[in-house]
Amino acid sequence: MLKKSLFAVAMLAVVMPAFAGQLKVHEPWPCAPIPQEVCKIDVVLDVGYYINIVDQKAITVVQDTSSSNPYTTYVGSKKTDVKTNFNAQLILSAAGTSLAGGSWSAWSVPTVAVPPLTNVEIFVKGTGVNIDKLTGGAKGVKVAEVTVKVLPAA
Repeated sequence: MLKKSLFAVAMLAVVMPAFAGQLKVHEPWPCAPIPQEVCKIDVVLDVGYYINIVDQKAITVVQDTSSSNPYTTYVGSKKTDVKTNFNAQLILSAAGTSLAGGSWSAWSVPTVAVPPLTNVEIFVKGTGVNIDKLTGGAKGVKVAEVTVKVLPAA
């Protein structure tokens, strides 16, 4: 009796792994060698956040003639497309990068990019910019840099 019980337990240990998947028995097997479907397995993906500021070329600034001190105040803007797969809140900041210094700010309209494509205008303004510290006649001088940060919009 003990030998029969051990034999049954041993057989179950060998056969048990077959129950882990879906078991299909095709009787009789088709005459021709035709593949038989056993199961389907899902394929999943964790979708990350995607954003692309299409035009990342420089913004040109000019004197702000409407300001109380146009000699030290400069403004500029540019339009660009923003491609994204989520409602993206754009947070912009600007900082001076040249000897001219100044206090720089940046903002966008609209402030939220909505998928899949949004046309955004980026504005930049510098006050207290001292162009006396720059070489006269120079073209394309980098005076500030805009940093774009993003958060998922509520």
